[in-house]
Amino acid sequence: MKTVLCALEFPPAFGGVETYYAQLSNYWPEEMSVIDNHEQALVNKKLPFFSWLPACFTISRTIKNSKPDWFIAGEILPIGTAMWFLSHFVNFRYAVVLHGLDFSLATQVFWKKFIAKKVLNKAKVIICANSYTAKLVSEFINDTTKVNVINPGIDAQLPSFRPGLAHGLRENYGLEHCFVLLSIGRLVKRKGVDAVISALSSLKTAIPKIKYVVIGSGPEKEPLHHAVEKLDLQSQVIFLESVDNESKWAWLSICDALIMPSRNISGDYEGFGIVYLEANMFSRPVIAGKSGGVSDAVQDMRNGLVIDEESPEAIAEAIQTLNQDRNLAEHLGEQGKAWVQENFNWKHKAQSFYDILKKAL
Repeated sequence: MKTVLCALEFPPAFGGVETYYAQLSNYWPEEMSVIDNHEQALVNKKLPFFSWLPACFTISRTIKNSKPDWFIAGEILPIGTAMWFLSHFVNFRYAVVLHGLDFSLATQVFWKKFIAKKVLNKAKVIICANSYTAKLVSEFINDTTKVNVINPGIDAQLPSFRPGLAHGLRENYGLEHCFVLLSIGRLVKRKGVDAVISALSSLKTAIPKIKYVVIGSGPEKEPLHHAVEKLDLQSQVIFLESVDNESKWAWLSICDALIMPSRNISGDYEGFGIVYLEANMFSRPVIAGKSGGVSDAVQDMRNGLVIDEESPEAIAEAIQTLNQDRNLAEHLGEQGKAWVQENFNWKHKAQSFYDILKKAL
């Protein structure tokens, strides 16, 4: 089966969607051709309203030269637009992948919503990265038969880092004998870092040796720094704008819990949250909210604690629970590692995706 993935969000760019497509292509059972936007092969933003026209020409040439069985649209708009338009003139199969925010944005403006419905109705297969988005998409097109869920996966092998790196981080940041919380991600409102900071203000007395490490940058950077200063939490909160992958693994290994109480803000919701799985791989429990696709990644009392992401009091209670009951924290972390290894292996995820397309031929 010849498969071609057309994706704007692909390495060397970095992010959850880029990682999804990179791993999908790496673990695809047969050879997968990838067309990204190198040299504007798919999109030219200098063409207002018709930025997707280059994709039409690129896909047409690919059909003529290699006659693939499937094209996969990495983005509903504009790549899906090109495939839908071209399908009126050329006979080929295409599938669309949706992650969450991409679908939300595609349905917030009338003309985008109109085109998105056309793209999805014409698609032979729709793959959603989480159950929440799959439900929204099924309701949007009034069809459940072609909507499938393929969650992101994770490498089965635990990432390694230099000996002594974790100890060095503990020493450099004064983390010895502290309860260490960790958040990793872009600093946007939906990640809920502000809610964690609010929760910490009520825990200063109860957990005097608590430390909260926030790794990431984004538009909420200044408001979050201001909140820390206002609540006098400078000695509890550590901001790191960016770290390399090796340091990221070291931080996951030394934290006591990963915390990311993501929430839904006007359709901007967490599509999945691969970092929850990464924390579990290091046998760390997680604290998460209920919004978006997070429920596919975190189950309450299985690999972490699921709380009301809008409530700083509920967040504080979850932190207090894991701090006081270290046996529970360890148990959730170990269960989480086993669950991730069993259910989120990228090789198995890619095979499931492949099997769906194979069946739909």
